[in-house]
This record gives sequence, structure tokens and C-alpha cells, in this order.
Amino acid sequence: MITYHLPRFLLTVIIVSLLNVFNAAAQDGERIKEELQTINKTTTIQPCIGNNGKLISNRAMNIFLADKTSYVSENGDLSYYTNYVTLQSNTGLLSINHNFQKAKGNDEPLKTLLSAGFKANIADGFNTSFLDKRYKNVLALTINHTWLGKVHTKFSGCDPNNVISNSANGSNQKLSMDALRAGILNSLLIEIKNREDDFQKSLLLLESSTQIPGQSPALAKQIITQNFYEDLAEEYKEKYARLQAEALTKTNYFKSISTHWTSIIAYVPLAFPKYYVAGNLSSPLSQKHPYPIGLSFIHTQFWESSKTGRLFFTVSANLSADNGVTANLLQKTNFTDYKNLGGSDTVHFASIKNQEAYIGSYKQFLTPSIKARLVYFTHNSHVGLSFLMEQYLGTNNLLNSRFGIPIILINSKKIPALNIEMQVNFFDMTHQINRDRKLGNKSSIGVGIGFPMSRLMY
Repeated sequence: MITYHLPRFLLTVIIVSLLNVFNAAAQDGERIKEELQTINKTTTIQPCIGNNGKLISNRAMNIFLADKTSYVSENGDLSYYTNYVTLQSNTGLLSINHNFQKAKGNDEPLKTLLSAGFKANIADGFNTSFLDKRYKNVLALTINHTWLGKVHTKFSGCDPNNVISNSANGSNQKLSMDALRAGILNSLLIEIKNREDDFQKSLLLLESSTQIPGQSPALAKQIITQNFYEDLAEEYKEKYARLQAEALTKTNYFKSISTHWTSIIAYVPLAFPKYYVAGNLSSPLSQKHPYPIGLSFIHTQFWESSKTGRLFFTVSANLSADNGVTANLLQKTNFTDYKNLGGSDTVHFASIKNQEAYIGSYKQFLTPSIKARLVYFTHNSHVGLSFLMEQYLGTNNLLNSRFGIPIILINSKKIPALNIEMQVNFFDMTHQINRDRKLGNKSSIGVGIGFPMSRLMY
């Protein structure tokens, strides 16, 4: 009895398993197609009223904005990439940042980004000629939380009295994008069907395969099938979003797209600079350790016009721990000058490694500042113009400004790969620093570099 029923029982189990596997595969393939069709339908049914709505899916808009907001030149700028690096030559500050947002694969807009990183000065700032190397020996942990606002899209051709005629002459941008998106969808559905057919043929080869000795073909197929459809779903959801974004960029079937984002950034020092300070020439030198913490609030408005180009407007408020040295309130001296002026602590001074010290009353205090920046790129151009104004408040009311020419370099895939901004910096424009100090030239030529890396955060 056992000899007769056991093979028959095993055969039944194998047949049922195979049926379940192929049934699950068919369901998974159809599920992927249905999800893409649902995304398309959700976008298509958006009303063409008031010249404001959706032209592409949420995830496609994430990709579109990742391209359009690719201007990254300093720490705190928005990046849709997992990692990004910035360098500002006028301060000598290098920042390395990592976004923790994980790509969920769903068709939804990005709403928040949390990033952390480090900033450090790889060279003393201001070309060693102004404000006494203000950012010397900086190493800090940065934590950045960004809230992304709703995207507003405006397009033409939505006059309810002329929808048909506008559609006929191609001026209805909403219907034109609906048609392009449907074409993309149908092409992908055919690709998915062909991929499934080829996959099913490959599964049949496992029946007589010697590649999986000791394994049940049914169980092997189940593992292979599960991984195949997971990868297929991820690939085609991403591809559908990417092709939509590329179509919108290529055709410019929109009037304007606008959004905004707000960031709060905290700076926590990890390495502490030290200064040697004496109240006067007859006082002994003592070592001071500042604690340069900082907090920034940054808000950016963004507009992309299909005719006039791209505009960023950023305002920020900053609060940083400052001291008499970084605020340029003390007199810097070297060993020779200190000795010639009659300094009393020459033995201690001679042991200082960098042979620098400061004379005056050392204090620590908080310095607020406000900053505004305007960046503009003409239509279809990767070269723009930027202007920045920065006002310090409190002990030193410094007014600084910067003119720049940002250049966005793209790679072979036509996506941003590197940002370089040539800059002319002007410091202390209202001459707040003591005129008797030898500050050198209050202007300098610099460069800002932004380098997005790794995958997109969509």
C-alpha cells in the first residue's frame, strides 16, 4: 500500500505546487501591469481646469525635480541623491552628506528628507587674507531635516470652450502629456509580457536540469519566480516614472512648475580649535577652546518656466557660537612682533606650534546672521547667474556679497553629474572692521563645487 501511494502522493504535491507557482507568476505579472495602469489612470483623471494639475505621476515628478533642482554648491542645498559633497573655496569648507530616505517604490511625492554628514575645513578660508582665517580647524557633525512642499503645475489649453480645438492643434498640454504617457505605458506593458514569456520558457528548462542537484524543481521555481517578479516590478515602476520625466523635459508640455522646501540644520563640533590669548602684552598667554555650534533655518522657493527658465530664491537665518578671534576683535601677533613689542610670556609663546597668538579681551557670544541668494538659469541652459547677500548682526555687523556663474555638468545619461560655480566674493562691504588692522584685500576669487552621488531618493 505504501509503495503504491507514495509516488502518487508526491506527484500530486509536485503538480499542485507547479500550478500554484505558475498561477502566482501570472498574478504577479498582471499585478505589475495593473499597478502601472492605476498610476496612469490616477494622473489622467486629474481635471484640466484652472491650468493647474498633474501632467506626470508623483514619482516621475520626483525625478523631474531631481534634474531641475540639481544646483548644489554649498552645505544646506537640496539634493535628491543619496550622497552629495560640496566645497566652498572662500571658507575652505568641505561637506559630505548622506540622505537616509529610502526609495519605497511607491508612486508618491517626497515629503521629507533627513540627512547627516560632516563638514571640515581642508584649507584655511578667505585665501588667508581676510578675517584671520575665520574657519580654522573646523570639524563638525551636521544634521539636516528638510520638508518639501507641494508641487504646483500649470499648463495651457484647458479652456473648456476650446478643448477639442486645442487638442487638435496640440496646444492642450494636459491632453498631449496624457497621450505620451499612455504610449509609454503601452510600450512597457508589451515589454513586461515579452519578459514574462521568456521567463516562463527558462523555467521549463529546470525540469530536466542538472544545475540544481538535490533540490525540488518546484521549490527552485518558486524561489526564482519570486525574485524575478520583485525585480520586474521595481524595474518597470522606476522605468515608467523615468520615461515620463524625460518626456516632460523633452517636450516642455507645461507653462510652469513651482515648489518650495524648508530645512533646519544643526552643526555640532567634533574637533575644537584652540587659541592662545593674552589680555595685554604683560599678561601670560592662556589657551582658549571655543565651542562653535550652529543652527540654520533655510527656505527656498523654486520656479521652472518652459519659456523663461529656472529660478531659485533662498533666504536663511543662522545662529552660531562666535568668539573674539573668529569675530576679528583681537590683535593677532607672531613671535617676532610679540617679542619686539615687549611681550612678557616669550617662553610660552616659543612653544606654540603655529607661532600665532592674540592680544585683547577674549569673549564668547552668539552671532546671528541673515542671508539671501538668487540663482537663475535661462531656458535649456546649464550655465546661470547667482547673487548672494549676507549680513551679520550683533558684535560685528559685517555685510558680505557674492557674484557667481554656476555651471551644471551633465554625464552621458544626460543627468547632472557635477556643479561648479565660479565666484567673486566681497567682504566687509560697509567697513565695520577696524581700519587700522592690516586686513589685505576684501575681495577674492573662489569656486563652489557640488557633487551628487549614488541613487536618486524617489
